[in-house]
Amino acid sequence: MAAQPVPEVDVAVVGGGPAGLAAAAEAAKGGLRVVVLERGHAIGEPVRTSGGSFIKPLRALGVPERCYHPIHRIRVIGPTTEALKTYRKAVGCVLDVRATYQWLAQQAIEAGAEIRLRAHVEGPLRNGRVRGVSARDPFRGRYDLTSHVVVDASGHTGFLARDTGLRAGNERSAVGMELELHSPAYDQDEVVFWLGDAVAPGGYGWAFPCGDGRVRLGVGVVRPDSDAEPRVLLAGLREEFTRLVGPTAGSGPLEMHSGLMPVLKPNATQLVADGIVVTGDAAGQGSTLLGEGIRYAIHAGRGAGRAIVGAGGDYTARGMASYPREWRRMSGRDLRISYAVNERICRFGDADWDRVIRRMDKLTSRQAAAVFASSFSPIWALSVLWTDPSLVRSVWRALRTRSVAPR
Repeated sequence: MAAQPVPEVDVAVVGGGPAGLAAAAEAAKGGLRVVVLERGHAIGEPVRTSGGSFIKPLRALGVPERCYHPIHRIRVIGPTTEALKTYRKAVGCVLDVRATYQWLAQQAIEAGAEIRLRAHVEGPLRNGRVRGVSARDPFRGRYDLTSHVVVDASGHTGFLARDTGLRAGNERSAVGMELELHSPAYDQDEVVFWLGDAVAPGGYGWAFPCGDGRVRLGVGVVRPDSDAEPRVLLAGLREEFTRLVGPTAGSGPLEMHSGLMPVLKPNATQLVADGIVVTGDAAGQGSTLLGEGIRYAIHAGRGAGRAIVGAGGDYTARGMASYPREWRRMSGRDLRISYAVNERICRFGDADWDRVIRRMDKLTSRQAAAVFASSFSPIWALSVLWTDPSLVRSVWRALRTRSVAPR
């Protein structure tokens, strides 16, 4: 029998976002030869996410403080209601997305991974199983990169996972657009969320301060639940923002960001198969409640990288099964609840949002922060039972109605 060709690398990572870079760093730390194929001209550009996150989980992931701006107040403005939660010690934050991605890239490079920019991956190489990818870049032209394992970290398209039958297409997607403004008059300690049909039907608007007098003003909706156009909604939100801050001189846009996030049913993606691992947005590994994905992507990518190293050369679905097990254990419950709630709130009208905000006003600041962070632990549920038992019952009903059997 003819000898099989020796793969050029151990791991080919498709996508230089947080999941792909985290997977690359872990795999390279384990002594594997790793190449990251990033289609963009730079890591972290263009910016496609607002960067809202939470400090405690970011610290646990080792993200340096220079990569985020802390938040001390969260204000939620509804059609006729409003709630404000204050935090002496900052809980939430807004990430410097470029700095975070490039820090992750530095971690991967220092571990020994190679990053190739402007590398366009055209599809998987298969010979009974996935054995690499077909790619092209300005330096090498078109080429085949053979590998023991391919990591699909290609973002919302998840095109390798779809090509190999590990997931379906995006039936639902969150669509967001924002302006990063220079606005010295905006309070850098406060995040604002706007809810209601006038702002974003079935979605929400936001103002996220990111330091140095800058604030990200954006709006997001879910397709096909809403056919509202984010560009039009953002123009209307700028008027709301002016009413909040006041007409001030020296305020104006510096950047425009837009992005997509898949809204996939939890466990709808098969995370591992022979020769391939799926992670990050490609696997729908983010909170669909507020569209937060970066910290989940880092966690998932690291788990994928550890599983590849731990496979000890057995790069089959069975050999890398520790990754989906760890992911379900760490995030399964919270993301199932987030998805169930997302399906319900996408149908909300103004009266529903006002009711939600009145409910939120009853919660303690700590309880409310857990909701924003999609952290629905049993401890949270017990604490809320004393404050607002109906909220726990609503979450439980949503989960029972929309629960998905794990795979």
